[in-house]
Amino acid sequence: MRNVLAAKCELAGEILRSFGSFRFTATGWSMLPALWTGDTLIVERINPDQYQVGDIALVGRRGTLCAHRVVCLPENNGGRFWITQGDAIPAPDRPVLEAELLGRVTQLIRSGKSISVSANLRGIKKLLAQVVRRSAFAARVFVYVASKVRAQREAILPCQG
Repeated sequence: MRNVLAAKCELAGEILRSFGSFRFTATGWSMLPALWTGDTLIVERINPDQYQVGDIALVGRRGTLCAHRVVCLPENNGGRFWITQGDAIPAPDRPVLEAELLGRVTQLIRSGKSISVSANLRGIKKLLAQVVRRSAFAARVFVYVASKVRAQREAILPCQG
């Protein structure tokens, strides 16, 4: 299984290097409420110097793909690295090396709608991220309620006529 994940990660990197963009379906809850499991993420290859704090970077590491927000761009003895963190995660990830950066998430597709990805959470999304980050129970309740609301919105109504 690990070899399959590593191959998928390498393939994603190769697609981005060759074609400049890549789409994949998000899994996990680390980027709630900005990104949801099932969202299709559109990633564009960019120069490492173009990343800014607030961007959502796709990182390929240890055979996995991870889309987390860039929270810091420190310098380390002339070598550059990036600090990322999931919006719903209380602590940052370990530093990301340039070779691990695959691209920037520029859009997502949710329920058939294309949505631009914001560099910063605002308003209710920022508040929800802070609550989810501090409480696993709150995160589970939020995911449950939101999934029920989404299912209700996406329910197909019978034809009337």
